[in-house]
Amino acid sequence: MIGTSKSSQRHGGRGSYNLTEGNVRRQILQLTGYMVVGVVASMTFNLVDTFFVAQLGTEELAAMSFTFPVVMILHAIVVGIGTGVTAVISRIIGGGDRSKVRQLATDSILLAIFLALVLTIVGLATLDTVFIALGAAPDVLPLIHDYMVIWYLSTAVLVVPMIGNAVMRAHGDTRFPALIMSIGSVINIILDPILIFGLLGAPRLELQGAAVATLIARLVTLVAALWVLNHRMACLDYSFPALVRLLESFRRLLHIGLPATGTQMITPVSIAIITAMIASYGSEAVAAYGAGARIEIFSLMFVMALNIAIMPFIGQNAGAGRFDRVREALRFGFEICMFGGLVVAILLAVFAPWIATKFSDDPTVIDLTTLYLWVVPVSFGAYGIIGVTSSTFNSLALPLKAMILGISKSLLFTVPLAYLFSLFFGVVGIFAGFSLSSVLIGLWAYLWVSKVVKDKERIAGDSTLQESERQ
Repeated sequence: MIGTSKSSQRHGGRGSYNLTEGNVRRQILQLTGYMVVGVVASMTFNLVDTFFVAQLGTEELAAMSFTFPVVMILHAIVVGIGTGVTAVISRIIGGGDRSKVRQLATDSILLAIFLALVLTIVGLATLDTVFIALGAAPDVLPLIHDYMVIWYLSTAVLVVPMIGNAVMRAHGDTRFPALIMSIGSVINIILDPILIFGLLGAPRLELQGAAVATLIARLVTLVAALWVLNHRMACLDYSFPALVRLLESFRRLLHIGLPATGTQMITPVSIAIITAMIASYGSEAVAAYGAGARIEIFSLMFVMALNIAIMPFIGQNAGAGRFDRVREALRFGFEICMFGGLVVAILLAVFAPWIATKFSDDPTVIDLTTLYLWVVPVSFGAYGIIGVTSSTFNSLALPLKAMILGISKSLLFTVPLAYLFSLFFGVVGIFAGFSLSSVLIGLWAYLWVSKVVKDKERIAGDSTLQESERQ
């Protein structure tokens, strides 16, 4: 349980954890630890899903590969809205207004349903147009239909649990989101071979089976998320919402959610540009980049979990005016990023040649993958600082600052530096551009967020002083 005393265990109602009291470092580590479990479960499901589909053949794997960019964009939209939900509700919880918490939690679920409806209608209406534009061949398009029609129809059971998990995290609870994500992943992994290959008497659905397995798993997570929100946290309001109230809630949630969505979608764009640069050096370079990027994602799991976990902590304490705890959390978060990044960079540097052989037997691919793992991880600590800073800005209701940081990192620094260095050092120069951009933006992020928090603390102190003088 998060907290160190009975007074610090609950705050804002049943099922809420008070993050404004107790040991800062212990709370952040607990929040992050649970989120690591959820991140690992999600990544494992995606890998296993792809593995089973690959057994069907090249065309089926190609069809699923075509869906990745679309799924990533839709996922980025939901994650961005979820960021807004966690940021807004955690600040209200910190302020102690329980009725407002129930209102915003309920309206968040209603926003999720509305968003899912829009995504389903737009997705089905543009299915052929989008995938033809992505280059899907006529023989692959029917396979894409088999998967994406079911996927689009199940959008609601994807979006609602994700937004529900965001509400739980705002309450300081990362255990149940991690548990729900893990349960969904396990169910999906179990059902995949059964429905894809027709095992245990089930019909052989092939690519459709992968989509149906995901649909069933998401239905379970939907029921679990709503049960936790209703019975454990008691944060759902069943009164009919007035339209004015609903629109005001949507405005508050989207004020952070939309810029956060934009920030989420910047990364795929920069990745596409970088991939095009690397492709000019041959398929071996692309293969090495792909292998290195996958290793990088797994290496940064703890940092990604920290970025998610620190949001409700910053939000609750900012809402309560506890900027001393915000500063301590930031300091500890930065220490984790730098120390963890250094350890991971050293381990990857030592084992890079061996790791590279597990992804390819081509000498060129092995050499380039090894170079990637020597150059890029040097900046992992700075990369973590950027993520923590972005989460902090969102939690402080400063989403445009987070968006500026994301745009600067991806498009204004990474792409130009990668291109410039490639002119002198080839594909290795592109890798060096990654690292230098993260280091430069990481330093800027550290200085910027430190000043912002200091200013917020001063303003909060002045307001408290004025209030005491009036009394």
